[in-house]
Amino acid sequence: MIIHTHYHRQTRHALKVTEIERILNRLAADTDTTDLVVALYFHLPGLPTRGTAYIRDWHTPETWTPRRGLWKKAAHLPCPNTLPQRYRLIRMHLAQPPETYPRTERDIYDWEFHYATQADHLAVLFAHELHHFRRYHLGMHPREGEHGANQWAIKHAKAHGFQAEGRRLPIKKKKEKKRFRFLDPYKAFRSVKAGERIEIITDPTGKYTRQTAEVIRAIRSNSKRIVIKTDDGLTWRWPMAWVKRIEQKNRLTE
Repeated sequence: MIIHTHYHRQTRHALKVTEIERILNRLAADTDTTDLVVALYFHLPGLPTRGTAYIRDWHTPETWTPRRGLWKKAAHLPCPNTLPQRYRLIRMHLAQPPETYPRTERDIYDWEFHYATQADHLAVLFAHELHHFRRYHLGMHPREGEHGANQWAIKHAKAHGFQAEGRRLPIKKKKEKKRFRFLDPYKAFRSVKAGERIEIITDPTGKYTRQTAEVIRAIRSNSKRIVIKTDDGLTWRWPMAWVKRIEQKNRLTE
C-alpha cells in the first residue's frame, strides 16, 4: 500500500505522516493491499470530509488527477512520482481541524458517528473505504453495501484500539393519509436490467450529456444512483435524477 498525504495548511496538532502511516497500516494489516494507493488530504478549501474508493477500474499515473466532481478541487496538487503502472485508488479528505474533536457527525446514510480524536475519525473513514476495496477487489464481504461498510468500519476500528462509536438512526415513518400513497420518483428504474442502455441527460461537466451508457447491474430498492458504464469504458454511480430510460420494445418507460 502506497500512502500519499497532502496538507493544505498544518495546525500545531495535525496528524503527522508517520502517525497516519501507522494508523492505516494497522487497519490494513490483514488485507492484501498490494494494488492499493491511498491519497489523503487535509483542509482543502471547499471540500467536505469524505472518502471515495475507486475500485472497479484500474488507475494509472495518467488518471491520477481528478477531472470532475468535488475531487476536482484537488486537481492542482502534484502527482506522486511513486505511483505504480496500475493500481486501485482510495481518496480521503479530513476538513475538520484537530481541535474540533471530540465530535459527533451524521452521514448521508442516516448513521451517527462519534469520534474522540481526529485519528479515530481517520480510522473509521479509512476502514469504510477499505471495506469497499476488500469487497470489490478481493471478493470479500459479499452483498454488503454502505450500511455493511459502516458497521464493519466501526467494529474494525474499535478492535484496533480506536475510540469511535456509530449507529444507524431509526427512520421515522410519516403518517400517511389514506387517500395518499408514497410516490417513488425512481419507480421507472426499478425494473432496469443489466445490459440495458440509458441516456444521460445531465452531466455537470458536459462530457456525457445526451450520450447513452450501459447499465451494469439492477438497482436496489432504496438506491438513488445507478451503476453505468460509459462508452469510454469508465464505470460510474450516476444519480438517477440525471438519466432517463430509453424506449424499450416500443414502450416509453421514461
